[in-house]
Amino acid sequence: MAVRLKRTVTIKVVVTEEFKKYLVSELERAIKNLDGQLGQMEDQGKKLITTLKKQGEKTKKQVSAISQQINLDRQQESLAKVDLEKKINDAKLLPLNSEFIQGTVDGFVDVEKGDNLYKKLGALEVIIKDGIIQEIRGDE
Repeated sequence: MAVRLKRTVTIKVVVTEEFKKYLVSELERAIKNLDGQLGQMEDQGKKLITTLKKQGEKTKKQVSAISQQINLDRQQESLAKVDLEKKINDAKLLPLNSEFIQGTVDGFVDVEKGDNLYKKLGALEVIIKDGIIQEIRGDE
């Protein structure tokens, strides 16, 4: 009887000029998404504050809490942008033909009695170049 187990597979990319352009554009898109989300939150917060202010004195605490949350969101977005901008600079400096860990995905392996579990669940890496799998490391 075989059992299917989940394991982590590391995706590594061979750095090419094409990959560097892709990575930079993805990071720039993430910055734009952050800006858009923050803008929407600020607009919604301002509308809510305006509505609450019209309701009178009893809503001062709510208005203050919303304003604080907007400021906190702005600060968090600013920190995230700084981090993404650093990643953009780092991406531009990646040496060609080096390996860059793009992330991990879940993979599955079938195991059965008599298998070496350490080998079956051990590190597995998929090496890609310009979107094409070049090598699978650690696969039995």
